[in-house]
Amino acid sequence: MSRALGQGIGPGATHEAAVTGQAERRLDVLDGLRGIAVLLVLWYHVWEISWLPAPFPWLEFVPETGFIGVHLFFFLSGFVIAYPFVRSRLLGTPRPAWRHFAYRRFAKIVPSYVLSIAVAYAIGYAQTQGDGHVWRDVIAHLLFIHTWWQQTYGSINGVLWTLAVEVEFYCIFPIVWWCFSRRPFLTAAGMIALSLAWRTLAARCCLHTSFELLEENLPGYLDIFACGMLAAWAFVRYPKAHRSGRGSALWPVVSLAGFALLAALLANLYDNRAADQWPFVWQIDWRPLFGIVFAIIALGLLWSPPAFGRLFANAPLRFLAFISYNLYLYHQIVARELLRLHLPPYTGDPHTNAGWGWQYTLVAFAASIALAALVTYGFERPLMRWASRRVP
Repeated sequence: MSRALGQGIGPGATHEAAVTGQAERRLDVLDGLRGIAVLLVLWYHVWEISWLPAPFPWLEFVPETGFIGVHLFFFLSGFVIAYPFVRSRLLGTPRPAWRHFAYRRFAKIVPSYVLSIAVAYAIGYAQTQGDGHVWRDVIAHLLFIHTWWQQTYGSINGVLWTLAVEVEFYCIFPIVWWCFSRRPFLTAAGMIALSLAWRTLAARCCLHTSFELLEENLPGYLDIFACGMLAAWAFVRYPKAHRSGRGSALWPVVSLAGFALLAALLANLYDNRAADQWPFVWQIDWRPLFGIVFAIIALGLLWSPPAFGRLFANAPLRFLAFISYNLYLYHQIVARELLRLHLPPYTGDPHTNAGWGWQYTLVAFAASIALAALVTYGFERPLMRWASRRVP
């Protein structure tokens, strides 16, 4: 990457390449955020089954709003896919080829995705999630359009709806980038406005019918992707922000303030849980704030002194980030299959046994992480290495 950068900007390349290398190392904190995101989603889906309260009453809102981890995934996707294009625009590095972009996205996402669908059918799990129309469900999922219809939205494996949103965004990204590269703030503002309008109109027309389905489609998340892209632009546009002398000590405070704001948003969301369709109605107007808060956290960590960033780019979170894709694909299957198989053992209603909740949560976490690691190291990584040698 440094050599390509040097070819793009001429005599000053040596210094800029060193700065770029430092920036690349700082991106490790994004792995920490990805680890946090997958932990939130895992905790949420396990909590849906166990009903296990948080260890402390003041943390009760965390597991019940853990689905917001998906929003953080979308933010990080917006940042990561925009980042090399932003660098090419602002620093003069070669722009990634679109066919290379598509190939890498395909190699990363599709094989593991298809494998998870095959596993879901092989163990009989997928057959319990839909209405029996196997070929309709499979074709819709392979085309990543299963979120367009209520019948296929939650079929096969309920968590797969996010993959449709991701892939659809990748498909429109060339158009989005064409606009963003010329007018980043105007494009981001347009994406945020479009998301707000989409959710508002969906609520007005279909609040008690298909509102959830409409809100959880790509237009409803363009604001989160936009915030990720803007954060990538800011990080590249202001490379010296983390080297501003004593001022650099402010960035850890900024990131911690971002985490505090995130906790406040989640607590406010949790306080509205008695309302009808509370997770979705609350987000009609408030969802963009998640994107803004994620940007504050990410940039605060990226521009903080390396020692502070390493607190979040730690080994456990980076490991979870490394296996996060397969952990996301399989965790709900594992959690529900454990309950069906009575593991840990229970009779009657397991929720009447407080000890079962802890046992189940620990087993579900351990089994999900173990399976994700097995698939990542045994299937995904070897396939990615093979694919990297055949990049078009």
